[in-house]
Amino acid sequence: MGRRTFVVAAVVVALVAVGAVVVVRSRGATDVLHTETGARRPNVLVIMTDDQTLESVRVMDNVKSRLMGEGTTFSSAYVSFPNCCPSRATYLTGQYAHNTGVKDNVPPLGGYTKLRADDTVALALQRSGYYTAHVGKYLNGWGSNGDITAPPGWDHWYGLIDPTTYRYFDYAVSDDGVRVDFGSDDGDYQTDVLGAEVVETIRAAPADKPWFVSFTPLAPHSEQLEGAANDAGTTTTTAPGAAEEFRWAAPKPAPRHQQQLAAKFPRGASFNNLGTGKPEAIASKPELTEGFQRLIDQGYQKELQTLLAVDEWVGTILDTLEETGQLDDTVIVFTSDNGFFHGEHRLAFQKYHLYEPSVHVPLVIRGGAFPKQGRVTQLAGNVDLAPTIYALAGVSPSVTVDGIDLAALATGDDPAPGRALLLENDSAGGRVHAEAIHTGRYVLIEHETGELELYDLQKDPEQLTNLAGDPAAASLLANLQQRLAGLKECSGDTCSAGQS
Repeated sequence: MGRRTFVVAAVVVALVAVGAVVVVRSRGATDVLHTETGARRPNVLVIMTDDQTLESVRVMDNVKSRLMGEGTTFSSAYVSFPNCCPSRATYLTGQYAHNTGVKDNVPPLGGYTKLRADDTVALALQRSGYYTAHVGKYLNGWGSNGDITAPPGWDHWYGLIDPTTYRYFDYAVSDDGVRVDFGSDDGDYQTDVLGAEVVETIRAAPADKPWFVSFTPLAPHSEQLEGAANDAGTTTTTAPGAAEEFRWAAPKPAPRHQQQLAAKFPRGASFNNLGTGKPEAIASKPELTEGFQRLIDQGYQKELQTLLAVDEWVGTILDTLEETGQLDDTVIVFTSDNGFFHGEHRLAFQKYHLYEPSVHVPLVIRGGAFPKQGRVTQLAGNVDLAPTIYALAGVSPSVTVDGIDLAALATGDDPAPGRALLLENDSAGGRVHAEAIHTGRYVLIEHETGELELYDLQKDPEQLTNLAGDPAAASLLANLQQRLAGLKECSGDTCSAGQS
């Protein structure tokens, strides 16, 4: 049994036996350096789940009590591009996809190789004296070409190797360039292995540097295994409502959680309901059968179960920070790379479309200037994550960033009143080609086909009544179209311009 496997096994045994999170003895707390002006340079931990919906946070007790209860919740947080690779590129750079150039999960428009390696916040922090570490999923395609050396900007690298990334067991990681293969034993469960690595990384970080750690588990993402057994049914299935065909297998919860949370997906007004005025690509979707709805429910239960392990590791990491004296010097960000559809608008087992279930995500920040039990209702985006981290570290961005520092919003000083967010999806493969402007209340979606969708979220939060053809909304529509045209080409401060 290897060193990391032993740590995982020990923690899992404790979780099962006493229902509590335990940590190993500290190697000693680190000291946080200061800027030349004497300002504290905090440690920064980003925890990013994969395909997690806003609604699902309800099952994560540590996130609710120890992050939301001790930090600031951004209730109107959105990802600009609801797809894994483009969204993560935006997190790492602070730029919209039309500026990163990463517009898909695979070449030619996307994938790991499309990201400009010198543009990441990790590299900028590393150059400024931060110790940087990545644990988990990076960008789609990483390692699939056989090169598993760490990308620029990371002092410690514990990255999942594609295509094994999408396996909860029997996957491989690159441990600073050395391949490590994991099997199918309980102690090999991916979230547990990655969580233990984060704990070890925090303990082993140099004492003379602040650190930046990015923790990105697969959960609650599905296992997309061609021809594999499906835990939510008997075989993998091609999901109706997806614009592309793919083989879907339910996510695998940790063995200790497999009998928990017997939950059905909540049926809101948009479930299996198109409403009025949807574009042809959506309006033509067939009703979801009872059998397919059962598959949605079974998959949803598995997703929630996988999040229980993530939540346990959130607790363990917080315990570790407290035990080592680092908690007060650490800012913790919890979010997801995008949401997911579970039958809303007859869409399931996918994201991609620019409706609320796929773009509205959890975001909470604890530590630093972020108030305890704070709540920010203004728009926040994943495009704001890197600018916020730059500001926390006192580092000038290495690229022109399109977002803002969220600490200003959290402390009541809105740096961009009236700002709207851009939503994009221009991916290949026939998925979705659309762009949108989100003002917080109104959403205007422009499709490549010329079709328009306009929703008033205050009156129609589930986006069932398209107002684009309503004469009473003509002036609003024209204004939003003008603003969207500017956002499509924006860069830097022009992306944060307020109401025109």
